Amino acid sequence: MSKNVIIIKGEAMKKLVNILLLSTIFFMNLVPPVLAEEVRYGYVNSTEGNGISVRKGPGTSYDRLSDGLAEGELVKILSEHKPNDGTNSSCSLWYKIEFLEVDDGLGYACADLVKLIEIQTDESFEESLESFPESYHDSLRLLHTIYPNAIFKAYDTRLDFNTVVENETVLGKSLIWDSNNSRDGLKHMDSYNYKTNKFANDYSGGGKNWYAASDETIAYYVDPRNFLNESRVFMFESLSYSAITHSESGVEAILAGSFMAKEKVDGGKKSFAQVIMEAGKKYNVNPYYLASRILQETGSTRSDLVKGDYSGEYDKYDGYYNFFNYGASGDDVVGNGLAYAYKKGWNSEKKAIMGGASLIVADYISIGQNTGYFQKWDVTCRKDNVNDCSFYVHQYMQNIEAPYSEANSTYKAYKEIFGKDFYDLAFVFTIPVYKNMPDKNSLPSEDNPINYLKTLTVDGKSVTNFNSLKTSYSINIPETTKSVKVAATKIENRSSIKGTGTISITKDGQVIPITVTAENGDKLVYNITVNLKEVNTEEMTLAETIAGIKSGTFKDGYITGLTNANSILKAVTDVNPEAEVVVKDLNNKTVSSSVGTGYKVTITVLDENKTYEVVIIGDTNGDSEIDILDLLRVQKHILKSSTLSGANGKAADVSKDGKIDILDLLKVQKHILGSSTIKQ
Repeated sequence: MSKNVIIIKGEAMKKLVNILLLSTIFFMNLVPPVLAEEVRYGYVNSTEGNGISVRKGPGTSYDRLSDGLAEGELVKILSEHKPNDGTNSSCSLWYKIEFLEVDDGLGYACADLVKLIEIQTDESFEESLESFPESYHDSLRLLHTIYPNAIFKAYDTRLDFNTVVENETVLGKSLIWDSNNSRDGLKHMDSYNYKTNKFANDYSGGGKNWYAASDETIAYYVDPRNFLNESRVFMFESLSYSAITHSESGVEAILAGSFMAKEKVDGGKKSFAQVIMEAGKKYNVNPYYLASRILQETGSTRSDLVKGDYSGEYDKYDGYYNFFNYGASGDDVVGNGLAYAYKKGWNSEKKAIMGGASLIVADYISIGQNTGYFQKWDVTCRKDNVNDCSFYVHQYMQNIEAPYSEANSTYKAYKEIFGKDFYDLAFVFTIPVYKNMPDKNSLPSEDNPINYLKTLTVDGKSVTNFNSLKTSYSINIPETTKSVKVAATKIENRSSIKGTGTISITKDGQVIPITVTAENGDKLVYNITVNLKEVNTEEMTLAETIAGIKSGTFKDGYITGLTNANSILKAVTDVNPEAEVVVKDLNNKTVSSSVGTGYKVTITVLDENKTYEVVIIGDTNGDSEIDILDLLRVQKHILKSSTLSGANGKAADVSKDGKIDILDLLKVQKHILGSSTIKQ
């Protein structure tokens, strides 16, 4: 069937296209040169089968958009463009496209990698669409074009969409896989512990790489419209056996690359593919579904439940297998799963496969959960009164992506077996509909969403009652304060902070915002409200005065960071104008200019005083200079021909690592030569 020409049949379809044309003109960005402006449809059809990148403009020099297109993804083509970025790209034509599954999903894709679809419809099919909401129609028309003999049946769940999502977001019920902390944006914030900066991964039936999915992530996977494309639609395929469409070679295609590929069961004569086909025929279940489910549960290599040879605490289960992970839940997933196999007598690979298939039919398919979608999301009810049903409790798996991956496996198997004739098969797809469905449900960014602060200080002191989850604070400072130093650290290294540093204080009630931006772009603002208070300096103690100093560092009997007497005086009297400050040199003479290492500073408040020694980093002899004499003094200390101690020793520790060594000597040398400057 050709998919290169647009053929529109039916008056209803003509009206739809006219409406789409009008909406396209309204939303289309003008990026010349435009070669065509008619709405068409296509799907991703890359040569490697790995999907394609979508760019911000028609050319390879434009940035990639965060949301790319997967193989088989449906797109609306708004216009054609020649590349205008001046590159020698092998792609000579670009489509401006709209993602059918992404909010504001406008971008540009190479036309060579998008297969045009010939839209075909008829009166009978249009009538069948009446049982689906309008938001399903475009995708179903495209699927009808791809699979013209398929039947698309609406299943009215009679459930409110938001109610379904709310029930499925119970922590531990719906999990996603993440082995390297690269998908934090899909995880539920209620499972996050800001004290450890970790998401919980200890859910019963899960494991260390399984995390609770967020509301938005679950809403995306619950929404059937997100999977109405060429490959993903198979999560809605009927799970009954068909002698026409199912074959041993198709099962083998699904098992390719796994430990079961072309291998014998129990070391006998029958292959895994043959046994799976046997189970499909016997229990009237789709063998492609069984093969995909086994792969989903065991992985491409043997999982702990199908090794057959178990050492240590599980050796009593040697020779038992559980290919469908029945009973594998609780605190001991492996032990419970093997105990279940032991109870069922699955002491061979064939028994485990046949027995598991029988249970799936009895426990799920025969009671209405007859698609991969329905086995994950328990939204089916065979009773007349929906209130008599219990939902969300009878679900085969916690992995919300399982129906998606299983559908892809089934799709690939069909294509490999039937080739181009695959599209003409008479598939039956049962697709659920809900009440009050939103316009769209998009998958959130996988980037980290954490934007909490770990610490927040003002002038070196933590704000009162700081808590990472609290964003509003109030501080009291003297009305004479001209500025404060705000510092903060972040919990998550991938986030960024703005608003810290030296902040000028201009009025009472001033709000200082500190904005933390997560890797995914989410912002959180911490606000500090400044209250200016009148301070009676006549009653301020020496300790209170020193504690309020903001310039330089007054600590452990030393002053660092200040290089002249006037700056020292100002630092103290800005806090307490009543304080007396006397600065004396090495000869005990009062000075008011530059200071050197070893100079004495005496601060007196209310007849109480304290004396500090000045430290000028690099000045080891107290002459206020950093020169060859200081270099020689440091060298002699290293060679142990003399010793630098006290203020002089602190001045010689230029690298401030608590020791005097060759690194300090080099820093002094570079300062003297002018290749670098020692910072105080």
